[in-house]
Amino acid sequence: MPVLWNCPLSLQGRYMTSPVLKDEVMVAIGLGEMHVSTDTNTVLACLGLGSCIGVSAYDPVARVGAMAHIVLPQGNELDCQRTPAKFANSALPYLVMEMERKGAIKNRIILKIAGGAKIINNVPAKSILDIGDRNVTAIKIAFAEHQLKIKSEDLLGKLGRSLWLHIETGITRVRTTTSPVIEL
Repeated sequence: MPVLWNCPLSLQGRYMTSPVLKDEVMVAIGLGEMHVSTDTNTVLACLGLGSCIGVSAYDPVARVGAMAHIVLPQGNELDCQRTPAKFANSALPYLVMEMERKGAIKNRIILKIAGGAKIINNVPAKSILDIGDRNVTAIKIAFAEHQLKIKSEDLLGKLGRSLWLHIETGITRVRTTTSPVIEL
């Protein structure tokens, strides 16, 4: 279950580690979770993405937003049924279906992704242990299979990230552990 946080502006500090405004409620999307919202006071957030992939989705006409926190590249059929947002091969169709239930239309959905960092040092490139790279490959395959397009992305590297989607505006923001918050 996602965690709800109220994040007063006064607590955000001088360097603004979270782009959540005073009257907004942040819904933190946990590992393998997904959340859909039409509440314009909501900000969906994947915090501390390492090798995981955060998917931000928004239909600007219906003003429906969603976010998934994908953990692994692939799950078997039973795992994908139990926790569809956990796996790259099942998260996208589940996310789109849940958004459509709230009034979104598939071809209007704007999709942005972030994450896939190489968290474990000294792991050879393309190794089975490089989960970040494998997650990026799997999510791009899933986008192609489901005829969805990625509008923008912030992927790979060695730094963790956090991702936010503001339901009121549809703006998606990202921040690495060493950078300021930027619009994705």
